[in-house]
Amino acid sequence: MRYLAKLLTVVHLAALLPAGNAAELMIVVPETCPDGRLTAARDLAETLGRMIGSRPPVVKAPERSDGPAILVGDEFAPPAVRTELTEQRIGFDGYLIRSLDEQTLLLCGRREGGHSNAVYGWLRALGCRWFMPGPHGEVIPTVDKLVLDNWNRLEKPAFIHRDLWYSTLGTMKSAPQDAAACSAELADWKRRNRMGGAPVHFAHNFAYVVPAKRFFSEHPEFFPLRDGRRVPDGQLCTTNEQVIDLFANAAIATFDANPDLKSFSLSPNDGAGWCHCATCETLDPPMSRGTEHGKADRVVTFVNAVAKQVKQKHPNRWLAFYAYAGCVASPTYSDPDDNVLVVLAHYVFDHLRGIADPNSSANATFNSYVNGWSTVAEQLFVREYYCRWWAPWPMWPAVAADIPYLSQRRFSGFNAELESRSEGSEIGWYLLAALAWHPEQNPDSLADGYFRGLYGPAANAMRTYFSILREAASDSSLRARGGLDEIPGLFPRSRLTRAREVLEGARVKASTKSQQFQLQRSIDAMDLLLAADELAAAKAVFDAAGDIPSARSAKAAYVKAATVNARIRTYDPARYWSTVPMLKSMLEGPAIALGEKTIDPWKGDFRSDSFGQKFVSFARMVQSDGLGWSNSVDDGYVYGNGKVAAWYIRHDRTIEHCQVSAFGYDNAETAGWWEWRLSFDRGRTWKTVTRVDSNQWKNHRLDLTNHVTGRQDFVLGVYFAPGANTRARVSTLSVTIE
Repeated sequence: MRYLAKLLTVVHLAALLPAGNAAELMIVVPETCPDGRLTAARDLAETLGRMIGSRPPVVKAPERSDGPAILVGDEFAPPAVRTELTEQRIGFDGYLIRSLDEQTLLLCGRREGGHSNAVYGWLRALGCRWFMPGPHGEVIPTVDKLVLDNWNRLEKPAFIHRDLWYSTLGTMKSAPQDAAACSAELADWKRRNRMGGAPVHFAHNFAYVVPAKRFFSEHPEFFPLRDGRRVPDGQLCTTNEQVIDLFANAAIATFDANPDLKSFSLSPNDGAGWCHCATCETLDPPMSRGTEHGKADRVVTFVNAVAKQVKQKHPNRWLAFYAYAGCVASPTYSDPDDNVLVVLAHYVFDHLRGIADPNSSANATFNSYVNGWSTVAEQLFVREYYCRWWAPWPMWPAVAADIPYLSQRRFSGFNAELESRSEGSEIGWYLLAALAWHPEQNPDSLADGYFRGLYGPAANAMRTYFSILREAASDSSLRARGGLDEIPGLFPRSRLTRAREVLEGARVKASTKSQQFQLQRSIDAMDLLLAADELAAAKAVFDAAGDIPSARSAKAAYVKAATVNARIRTYDPARYWSTVPMLKSMLEGPAIALGEKTIDPWKGDFRSDSFGQKFVSFARMVQSDGLGWSNSVDDGYVYGNGKVAAWYIRHDRTIEHCQVSAFGYDNAETAGWWEWRLSFDRGRTWKTVTRVDSNQWKNHRLDLTNHVTGRQDFVLGVYFAPGANTRARVSTLSVTIE
């Protein structure tokens, strides 16, 4: 009743705590306080200490004591206040900021995420900003007075789920401490920007719930029918009743064990490899039967069947799946049930422009999927990709347009994959965090605050700099899907040079250490891109000449780029790591010519070699010039354009049997193909064994016994069709010889 009486007080006297005199103020958390809330409370204390000159203590107590206090958690809410903490009013992790009396401020939500968000929502109201991960990305104002009275705010996020996460950075096995540090910085930034929301699961899950190693030998009928036989690769037979039961049981068990989990994933495996049995094919539209596309109807039918079983025990949970690859287009006749979550993947379309931008033909296709799914699905999230390579990713105008637009189309969640950090990407992250709470905000005002906060007097110059990097958006022939081959078109040398000149003028305007640090980050980014461009040009000369002088020029260009790269590593391991493969691959040929690499591609037993060996197998290739390489799918893949990837195969005895296996696929675009080839004169002449249409996702098997029996060595080659480029790709090659 003490709290209630103070709530009903009509006349409020502001509790003004003078700077340097915060010893009386305390931050109170419950005696049993979860780690996440304690982290937020300690962060609050540290931040207030910087703002007012004295750090208030964090106290664990069942109730507050006398004196000024900030109470963190609904345990301290009076009964009348507690009735306001409903899902309708504050959503899953919204919050309340309420003055209980002149000296008492309550920060709380309905759940732990809400308690933390209340802390940072209040700090945000006081002017604190965390524009990008790391200590130089924050702005913490100093204040003369701290006001605990007259606060009364309810905040409910528009998007129930808001998340960014590193993907390939997690595979940084060569520098796990760097990876952990980068991930920790991102986690801090997300917490301070009120990211998070409902805990959900919608990752690729077929292979985990029904793994081939466990089920295929006894139940091949669980797996796809391909070319007339059941195979353990690709997707599952989603019309099999036992498969449906396995997923329903797995979902129920997971929800039983995790009361807070909102969704269970029914997402197909990455890629294609769909089942072509008669029952599955009947669910596809006629024009999609026998293809790897147009599979949304069968996926929705499968998910609905699982959802129906799960709903009996867990009516308020979701069964989720990616609308991606073969099932990205909306269904023709199947509507997802009300407990089904559709996560639409904006993959390899156009991230340079907004989804609804009329100047983007690629996004016009994706926008038709947005319209189709929003018509039939009750629960919709978007799956994004920010960013996908180490070069600049200044795509924030697309984010600024997409979040309000998707909110209008009934999307309520945002999940984005980050391969690393890159120049210009962080402003998109910041806008995402803000707009996912309130999409109606003016993105230009948010961006203005970002530039002024990070760069101070250099803000206008930095706007000019980033505008130069975005000039590619005026060229309708260009789009940003995330391929390394796009970088020269998006960021030609002339554009980078102009951007670099603007940075020189901005550098002298930066007035604080943090502003100077941010300017240097951008300078390093441009220096690295320019150096990489020089290295690519030098390598092209070496590829044509192959002599020692051209190799030396390439090595000098590499050293220049590596020097900038090493400088970046001192403050940004995520970006440093993501550029290392690119630089190393550019040096392979010159390093061998200069004698710095002594690996002989004609020696060694390659019976179990694979593209997953990455640079080891690249260095041992008989031919590798002009090939691309990426580790973003499976164990890595190579691709080319009129090029041959070739390996020398040798056995210590006469070959009797030889089997080859490789996973081949493309990105759902047509015209991709490649050939299996053999050479018996160490790559000088070639014999074509068979041509493969890569407009599919499957494990290709080739019996070379008749071609190589009686030999001890040969060269195995994969020739990529001219114009195929990233559309024809091969990974996880293995050769078995007896």
